[in-house]
Order: sequence, then structure tokens, then C-alpha cells
Amino acid sequence: MQKQSDTECTCCELCVETLLAEGLIPVDVVLDAIFGENSYAEVTLRSNFDPIPLRLKLKQLGCNIGREKSADGWLFSITRNAQQSPTPVKKTSDNKARFHFDSEILTMDVLGIEYPNNFLEVLRFMETSFDDDRLRVHIKTFPPKFQTLLSERGWTSLIENKQDNCVVLLLEATIAT
Repeated sequence: MQKQSDTECTCCELCVETLLAEGLIPVDVVLDAIFGENSYAEVTLRSNFDPIPLRLKLKQLGCNIGREKSADGWLFSITRNAQQSPTPVKKTSDNKARFHFDSEILTMDVLGIEYPNNFLEVLRFMETSFDDDRLRVHIKTFPPKFQTLLSERGWTSLIENKQDNCVVLLLEATIAT
């Protein structure tokens, strides 16, 4: 993380791909940079893809986000809305992912987690803890944005079952994970 400071402004520049390569979770790093104890007035975020769940989470917390697409990917300028302070998400048993094995496939249940945190939790798990090539996910909905993010990360998705408030997805890696 690079910090440029003077008496009036503190800025931070981050790159999603670098954070992932370091084993860090981009949403956690950006939230800490914006709302943490030593927060920055502005965060510049570079990425080869549009991190939609991260943007949704930041908007939900009242951040202002400017974005620009270039030949090298995306550039985001993120600032905290001065009138709004973040409301911390309380951790309870209802908003945690649950895991079990079903037909020898690890199954992740995020039905108790609200949108967009449910997608962030799946992506966070896949990018930091998961080392298999198949994952079954129980989730409330499956919007095209999430399917696009999975595809960009080298995963195919198959809807195995769909009911009122539950979509069962089978995710398979198309490249070695």
C-alpha cells in the first residue's frame, strides 16, 4: 500500500491483483483503508476486472465511487461520504457461511447472508481458502453479475436446483486453481 500524505489529504493506491497475489482479501483491505483506524481520505484502486461485489459493498456503506475504464482495466477513486459513517455488520450465526460435504463435493451455504455479502463471502472463500476444482453453493439468487465474476475467475456455473429462496449452484474450475 502506498501512502502519499501532506497536511490536507492522505491518499492510498491499491491494485486488486497485487492484493490477491499476496493472499489478501481486496474488500477487507479497501474497507480498512477507508474506515480503519488509520483511514485515508481517498483510495485509488486499480483492477483488470470490474470488482462488482466490492463496489456494491462500498456503495452500501455510503462511499462515493468514481470509475474509469481504460485499456489496462479499471481505475476507481473511492472516498467516504462525509455525512455517513459505516454501520458495522454484526456477526451472528445467521450471517456466516455453513459448510458440509454432499456427494463428496464441498457445499457452501450462504442463505443466511444478505446480498451482496453472500457473493463476497463465496468469492472470498474461493480466492483464499479453496483448493479444489468443484464447489456447490446454496445461495438466494444468482444474478448475471455474479456469473460474469465467476467466469472472469475461470469458473463455470451450473444451476442444479432452483426454488423460491434457494439456488443450488455447482461451480467448476475451467483452469487449474
